[in-house]
Amino acid sequence: MSPPAPPLPDCDPPPRVPTRAAERLPAGTCDSHLHVFGPPARYPLDPRRNYTPHECSLADYRQVMEAIGVDRAVLVQPSVYGTDNSALLDALRAGGAAFRGVAVLAPGTDDAALRAMHALGVRGLRLNLVNPQVVGVPQVLALLERLAVLGLPWHLQVLADLAREPDALRSLCERTDAPIVVDHMGKLPPAARDHPLFALLKSGRCWVKLSAPYRASVEPPPYRDVAGLAQRLAEANPERVLWGTDWPHTELRSGTPDAALLAQLLHRWLPDAAMREQACVINPARLYHFPLEETE
Repeated sequence: MSPPAPPLPDCDPPPRVPTRAAERLPAGTCDSHLHVFGPPARYPLDPRRNYTPHECSLADYRQVMEAIGVDRAVLVQPSVYGTDNSALLDALRAGGAAFRGVAVLAPGTDDAALRAMHALGVRGLRLNLVNPQVVGVPQVLALLERLAVLGLPWHLQVLADLAREPDALRSLCERTDAPIVVDHMGKLPPAARDHPLFALLKSGRCWVKLSAPYRASVEPPPYRDVAGLAQRLAEANPERVLWGTDWPHTELRSGTPDAALLAQLLHRWLPDAAMREQACVINPARLYHFPLEETE
């Protein structure tokens, strides 16, 4: 009996030939957020997922890097693979020293596996509070404690809807000493100003990714309503801001943005060259443990 056919994708693919950016990103730029998706026969999708992606390989993403001026990147475990990090780890093996990873791990992951992932470039654990949750908060916090004992300097990356759960981030900050990185501007509404995220940023307790503007915007591209939010977050603490494409832009069903547009938006959000350098080069080098001297 032949195996069942893989499920058809139910979200849009990224442009297969990305447009070259009119203004390239700073030398040494790190894209702090992207995903890769391999053939379903080799990398089975988790039945608990809430979307089915297109195949999008590291080779596909390298075209984005070349088009907009990205030199380094961080692969993030997507929810559709649950705690099976095979696609991410294979991409790290193929990508080499220019790539880092953020994994989603089962509670029983042993010390040898943690050390092996660290050697490949994994530097963080992801806690997903938006998509179907496959690992709970207590389990992730326990893994962070084990990592600290092993001397592995990983951080906690959090995908949360902070507009709906404004106290979720503060609660996590109180339960771990690990650095905490907030995905996609916390999914805050564009007009957000008085929110705990700003105070936590100012204190240096957490980091935030200026990524996926379409997940906060209520407008079509070029998502003009998000500019003020991105600028306020960056101004709250320029040393705790990261930038990412969120390629290949999962869960979108009315078209996906071209990478050149996302690079252009960053220039609009951060018109000061020194601040762009901080967000794109200096901050990710520190958080993901890239050698900063290689960018100089």
